[in-house]
Amino acid sequence: MAAEVKLQVEKRDGKGKGVARRARMDGKVPGVIYGRGMEPVSVVVDRREFVTALHTDAGMNVLLSLQLGKESIPALARDLQRDPVRGTLLHADFVKIDLSIEVEVDVPVHVVGDAPGVKEGGVLEHPLFQVRVRCLPTAVPEAVEADISNLQMGESLRVVELASGRDFEILNDPEAPVVSIAAPISEAELEAMEAAAQAPVDEEAAAAEAEAAEEAPEEGAEAATDEAASEAPAPEQE
Repeated sequence: MAAEVKLQVEKRDGKGKGVARRARMDGKVPGVIYGRGMEPVSVVVDRREFVTALHTDAGMNVLLSLQLGKESIPALARDLQRDPVRGTLLHADFVKIDLSIEVEVDVPVHVVGDAPGVKEGGVLEHPLFQVRVRCLPTAVPEAVEADISNLQMGESLRVVELASGRDFEILNDPEAPVVSIAAPISEAELEAMEAAAQAPVDEEAAAAEAEAAEEAPEEGAEAATDEAASEAPAPEQE
């Protein structure tokens, strides 16, 4: 389950880039708290404490208890803005939540076990690194396990086969592959693929094929038009 972290926040006096810039120089991150039943509140939070909170096992799904004066606001951090060069936090949105209402969040998939197909020389493919789950804010799992202990060469583990819990529902397509064990590509197949990629393209032949494809529908349309015209009744004479 997601950890709960208390985070001290303070109201931000004033608005504009200048106020936000001064807050960052003081080691704080500007942000805004908003949600159902409240007016948006501009705040600042200590950068170091905020970064520490985001580096728990829950990551972005950490359940925050924002301490604003004497008020305690349950929230999730969303829409983090970072400096494109340094990667430092520039701004954060805090979404107030109701602990009794379910939320939808993305949760990482952790692969566990040793697949027999890999031991036989297969290649582990992991196309789905996270899944979307619906649950109460206090029941968000830190990760969903994908057990590949029985996965053979050429087999896949689907979303429907993921380890599920009573406290959350996985919303992804049940048939979507999460992990697959693919047969290794032989040297001959690899050489054939490389040769096909490097083969010169006959531009004249390609142009001729494109022109034929464009003309074909027009000829069919003309034939259909002629046929429809021949079957249509003659207009009545007035």
